[in-house]
Amino acid sequence: MTSINEVKIEQNINHLIQNYGIQLLNYMSDCEREEKALLSVFDKVDDQIIKASLELLKQNNLINIRTDEIMPPNIYYHLTKDGELILQMIYKLESLNFE
Repeated sequence: MTSINEVKIEQNINHLIQNYGIQLLNYMSDCEREEKALLSVFDKVDDQIIKASLELLKQNNLINIRTDEIMPPNIYYHLTKDGELILQMIYKLESLNFE
């Protein structure tokens, strides 16, 4: 049996929170979203921060990207199976009552 690295889990969750990852995953929970729509939802945050967060989610296989080959290209993001699983776990954690 392998042990759970609680420190690593806490670091990863904090990173998701601090970098808008959870909000981005949640916003993509029901359908594919165009990059312009994602950026407009987070209009008070610098676009480069949101784009960097999207790139981190992609690198960790939580989202995929689809590009329409027109000029300028339309870029769309959607959850992967891993992204859906992470989001389901977050919803489950949210519903727990430890009070």
